[in-house]
Amino acid sequence: MLTFRYLLAVVVAVAATAAVAAAVLGMFSSSQAPLVSAAASIAAEKPAHLDTPVAVRLYPANYTYINGKWVLTDRVSPGVTAVPVYVLGLGQCPPSIRDLLGKTYTARNATVVLTSCVLVMPWVQSNTITHYAATCRSGTDFRPEAAEVEASGVRVRLVVVNC
Repeated sequence: MLTFRYLLAVVVAVAATAAVAAAVLGMFSSSQAPLVSAAASIAAEKPAHLDTPVAVRLYPANYTYINGKWVLTDRVSPGVTAVPVYVLGLGQCPPSIRDLLGKTYTARNATVVLTSCVLVMPWVQSNTITHYAATCRSGTDFRPEAAEVEASGVRVRLVVVNC
């Protein structure tokens, strides 16, 4: 009889823990939803509005042309074609995004969701590289404006996010 009570107590404790975890995850994902929506709007070059101010961070990086494809890196090797770009972060972003480098981003995967941060990654389509830079360190209203330049067959689109 004592074992049954202990077993029942363990089951109840596990169920309570699962309920609390689900509630916390639900709160977390709903609080992150506005950031994800704003980042997706910025990536689509559409205005975005948040009800509360959010921190904005820029990470300098480079798209380097290695073995026939563009790869996002933080260093440039001598003799390798490189285009300096920015990664735009909204929210409480980490000091480094090194784990997200070494890849090629496209329009489909340009928005990366981290724990309390959403990044808008620079992305490549053919020989066009699009990246994003904000004019503020925090804000609630974001208005993207694109500017393009072409050199040596590579088109670079900088989307300036006014806030």
